[in-house]
Amino acid sequence: MKSRFLAVLAGIFMLAWVANAQNPSVQLKITEKSGFLGMGGPRIMNFELSNQNHEQPLTSTNVHSGPYLYFLVAPVGDWLLDTDFVNESLSKVVIYQNQQKIPIAWKSELIVAGNNSILLGFGKTVRLDQSFVFQCPLGETTSQIEMKLPQEYWPGYEQVVSLCQQADSAFTLKQYKTGITKYEQVLGTEAYQIFPQYREVKSKRTQCYDGYYNESWANFQAVVANAQYDLKQKIAHIDEIIPAFKFVIDSLPRAAWSIGSLDPAVAPIIEHSNTAMAQVSSTRDSLQHALDDQNIHWIIDGSSTGKNGYLFSYMIETLASAFSSLNFSDTTAATLNMKISDDLQARLAKYNLVESYTTFLRICNERFQSHVPIFPIDFLPNLKRDSISFPLPYYDMLKAVNDYYYNNMASAKEEILKVFRTCYDAELNLRFDLLRQTIVNHEQGVSPDVLKMLDEASQLEAKRDVAGTLDKYRQITLVAPNFAYGFYALGKFYLRTSDQIRATYSFQRAYQLDTLFLTAYRECYMQYLKQGNYKEMINVLATALAKGNDYWEINYNLGVAYQGDADPARAIQSFEHALQLNPRSYTTNIQLGLVHQSVKNYQKAREYFNNAIGLNPTRNEAVDYLTKLNDLQRQGK
Repeated sequence: MKSRFLAVLAGIFMLAWVANAQNPSVQLKITEKSGFLGMGGPRIMNFELSNQNHEQPLTSTNVHSGPYLYFLVAPVGDWLLDTDFVNESLSKVVIYQNQQKIPIAWKSELIVAGNNSILLGFGKTVRLDQSFVFQCPLGETTSQIEMKLPQEYWPGYEQVVSLCQQADSAFTLKQYKTGITKYEQVLGTEAYQIFPQYREVKSKRTQCYDGYYNESWANFQAVVANAQYDLKQKIAHIDEIIPAFKFVIDSLPRAAWSIGSLDPAVAPIIEHSNTAMAQVSSTRDSLQHALDDQNIHWIIDGSSTGKNGYLFSYMIETLASAFSSLNFSDTTAATLNMKISDDLQARLAKYNLVESYTTFLRICNERFQSHVPIFPIDFLPNLKRDSISFPLPYYDMLKAVNDYYYNNMASAKEEILKVFRTCYDAELNLRFDLLRQTIVNHEQGVSPDVLKMLDEASQLEAKRDVAGTLDKYRQITLVAPNFAYGFYALGKFYLRTSDQIRATYSFQRAYQLDTLFLTAYRECYMQYLKQGNYKEMINVLATALAKGNDYWEINYNLGVAYQGDADPARAIQSFEHALQLNPRSYTTNIQLGLVHQSVKNYQKAREYFNNAIGLNPTRNEAVDYLTKLNDLQRQGK
């Protein structure tokens, strides 16, 4: 009866789900007859899913660990598998899937001890997420059996299950960002689309985003309502929250996974996040405005004589240094890039002024980018009220910068000349003279090609191409013979190459072309000072005065020149005029004291040394000079 039943099944497509106690298996008829003269019955073999090393239990990992897809094949019944049967009959077995036949690619040695069997390997083109058929030809018919494996054997199953479990757990614990990351690892792996879970992951991911939005909104409301937070703390917490809403808006829709912003489950979350983003940003701006006002209102209001007087003075001095450090010739700059010395930076930190300083700079940058005057509207008028209390013309310096960036060039030049009149800081004078040169070049319509040549010369010098640099500067003076700054730049190059004679000539040409070129006068004066040529120093400075440069620096340096030329009367006259221009000059008082001491007018010398001590009690020069003066008087010299 059994043989007749199997004969009926031969050649018919059979769906079978035959499994042993552990692994999926099917049974396939290999031959119709067996034994002597074919008197025996059919031969049926059990094909059991396995792996290269017969590991148990089977998992999606070890099933796919070897180079092939393995099946442990054993005889069904009381017959034994032998080599001839394997070579003649079993070798004909193929796997049929998607109109493709996959033959046996590998066979193990025959296993004779214990369970008589053999391990067969098929190419990995077999897809385990789809059913496949074992086939064996039986004469004019074909024996075949379908096998369909559960998903726990599909490639990637363990990873998918692990990621989904981790994501589900994170969602339960309200760890929404973690849940999103895990779900997106599933969605982002194309191979995982074969699993039923894949379709659920999209929905769960959206739920995570919704939870993340709700959590972020609740956090924002809690921050705003928290009376224990000051403005800075609220802003800091809101800055941490804002990216959450942006993340939802930007990341929830994903075209690659067919998740659109208009999907019914997605659209409300995006809409709520956009609304929240606008409200959170508005609140943050309001808090920042209040904090900014708190940080800088004392700078804008001014008063060097109030309770914050010394702090205000420190701040204004730092701002003057910062804004004068700008590269005024860079007309393409999108932001104002300011620098201050390490000493000024340290003083800001010492007196807890860093936040006020950086806030002020940020607001000025915002105003610059909005094309309005860079300083807050009340800052300069209030600073002007306090100008008399500062040793240097900080108001004029900052107003010059403000006028320049607001394209009020005529006013900027006027303020620069006011700076020169009383400023005793050579570095600040240099910076504002370069600003004046930028304005002059603009007014005179200096060709952009000439300015470009200046940049090219600097680049050549950076490459240590001395000959190329010199040639470029000479080209500038030939192409633009009335370009004062071109001669000044050439003079500076000659100084860097130790050619003082040509440097001096170039500086002279610069101030002859531009009679208000303070820095060119100074450079020429310095070259003669190095030589001890006081007569020529006097000639340069007298020329400067004759051309309308009646400044502290010119008069002070002229006093030094007369002093070196052994003309104390004229030295005193020049120093006194410099002191009239800026009575707060420490060094002018020192020099007047020294000149009066040299002509034995000790009473006057003592007066000026004491004036210097009063101006800056922390400096030691005046004290040392006064000590020496006392010694001279005691010695009767």
